[in-house]
Order: sequence, then structure tokens, then C-alpha cells
Amino acid sequence: MYSRDLEFAFGAAMVGFVLIVLAISLTIAILYLMNLQNLMKEVNQKNRQVEPGNVWLMLIPLFNIIYPFILYPKICDSVKAEFEFRGKPETGDYGRALGITMPILGLVGFVPFLGTFAGLANLVIFIIFWVKMAEYKNKLRNMPKTGDGLSSSSDLID
Repeated sequence: MYSRDLEFAFGAAMVGFVLIVLAISLTIAILYLMNLQNLMKEVNQKNRQVEPGNVWLMLIPLFNIIYPFILYPKICDSVKAEFEFRGKPETGDYGRALGITMPILGLVGFVPFLGTFAGLANLVIFIIFWVKMAEYKNKLRNMPKTGDGLSSSSDLID
């Protein structure tokens, strides 16, 4: 009888652990996608290659294996177009290489043995990409929304 109670307690603890990990993972995913959505909201509609709400499609199981190959390059290209539109282009690819590498590593994560290393690399790149997109979002928020690179002031003599 004692071993059955122990097995039940262990099973209940495992279920609880799995539910906690799922809740934490979902919270992280929501915060990440909110960041991407808010970034895309800062991009002028004519520079967007993807609508802000489309980032939530990443929550669809199985679809989220392929969609990053489409979504991340479009986000990066939209951000690039917005910085150029505002007359403040930056050097680099606006995270495009990271955005392509991340889903590749996600796929490699399914390969036995390599999956462990790919998963760790994917986690590091995920964090770097998230931080980079948050930086772009904050820069765009603090930048005038004018497309000529000039001040949005109506006084032309300044």
C-alpha cells in the first residue's frame, strides 16, 4: 500500500511540475509576442509587411514550426523600412539573420543528440532577438514619425 501512495504522490508532483512549466512557457511566449506586436504597431502601416496581430499565429501548434520563417524576416524588413522612412537608418540587418537562424535551430532541435545543443543555442538567440526587437521598438517610440528625416516642427526656419 505504501508504494502505491508513493507512486501516486510522485505522479501528482510530476503533473504539477509539468503544469507549472507550461504556465511559465506560455507566459514567456505571451510577453515575447506582445513585444513583437508592439514593435509592429510602431511601424507605419505602409512600411509593414505583416500586421501586428499576425504575431499571435505563433501560438498555433505545428503552424509555429513553419511560420517563423515567414514572420521574422517580414518583421525585420518592416523595421528596416521604417528606420529608412524616418531618415534614421542603422547598420546591420535589423535582426534578420537571427530571425532566420532561430527557426532553423528549432527544427534541428528535433534531431537526436544535436537537439540539446541546438536547443541551448536557440534559447540564446531567442533572448538576443527579443532584446534587439525591444530596442528597435523603444527607438521607434522615441523617434519622430516623420518620413523626411527632418523635425516634425511646423517652423521651417529652425
